[in-house]
Amino acid sequence: MMTLSTILLFVHLIGLALGVGASTVKLVLLFKCKSDHDFVSVFLKVIRPVTKVIITGLILVTISGVCWIFYGYSFTPLLIVKVTLVGLIWILGPIIDNVIEPKYKKAAPLPGETGSYDFVRFQKMFLLLEMTATGLFYVILLIGVLL
Repeated sequence: MMTLSTILLFVHLIGLALGVGASTVKLVLLFKCKSDHDFVSVFLKVIRPVTKVIITGLILVTISGVCWIFYGYSFTPLLIVKVTLVGLIWILGPIIDNVIEPKYKKAAPLPGETGSYDFVRFQKMFLLLEMTATGLFYVILLIGVLL
């Protein structure tokens, strides 16, 4: 028989796997765009579904984490750091998706063209923020192992 703790652990791990995995995929594809501007059009087609997987993972991690806290999981300094990092991802995500990504899309070159100055600038910002968000996911994963 599955206990509530086991279900929460399962949901938490699934959410973490979805978030870390999809975030890593998005970052790898963005790196591919940096080296091959013709790949940008492909990236722009797949980025929404990948982002939805990241959001789904983040929702699962957040809901199961909140349930664990209500279930009686005590706050430790390490848990507070982990919760803070999850909060940072919740802040970074909308900035990436609603501020940087639209500017990146608008400045994106057509296949066969070279990227404009604006495109290169937005690509650097996009890459920096995606590396930060993905890095935070990995730090959260490490902290989760230590808890």
